[in-house]
Amino acid sequence: MTEETSSFGTMHLTKSRLESLSDGIFAFAMTLLVISINLPDKSRIVQSQAYATHLILSLYSDFFHYVLAFLILGAFWLSHHIMIHPVKTLDRIFIWLNLGTLLFVSLLPFSTSFAGDFPDTSLGAIVFEANLLAIGLGMFCQWKYATSSHRLVGAELPDEFIRHVALGTLVVPGISFLGILIALTGNLYSQAVYLMLPFVGFLLHHYHRNDRVSSA
Repeated sequence: MTEETSSFGTMHLTKSRLESLSDGIFAFAMTLLVISINLPDKSRIVQSQAYATHLILSLYSDFFHYVLAFLILGAFWLSHHIMIHPVKTLDRIFIWLNLGTLLFVSLLPFSTSFAGDFPDTSLGAIVFEANLLAIGLGMFCQWKYATSSHRLVGAELPDEFIRHVALGTLVVPGISFLGILIALTGNLYSQAVYLMLPFVGFLLHHYHRNDRVSSA
């Protein structure tokens, strides 16, 4: 009876299968992002240099959201790899947390396209930023669940590493939440807050390095 109870929460699923599924969805979502760049119907295209130039310039919002979403999704994928690597075992809750996160990853091409199609409305920005917020919070919940009392990770995993990864997973959600607040005021340039990401990343790296030195 004890063995049945203890094995109930354990999924007979190897970590490599979970990583393969996650990598596939990340790759598929990153590829689909290019669909957010919408060209007009061929019957409306005029074969002229002036029209082609005007068309490229009119797609600035689509290109901006494509590049932004691609880079942030790439950062999420890297964070996911860092987060999954020290996990030793899997259980039902962790797997469903991962699937919930992947649900919002696969939704990002839609929210990117929506934001690009409605650059003059704050709702477009809010949908995009809320999507990134959900992905980041999903990854944070996975990490906190896996590392709480070293539930799914080895006892030898340093506490400073656990703190560093936890803070890292909160960077994009924090900036996204700030962007949503700005967008709610009617500001149409709320997504400019993502330009803070390199600076926040640098500060986080500096904090981690000092934390590691002080605990040595």
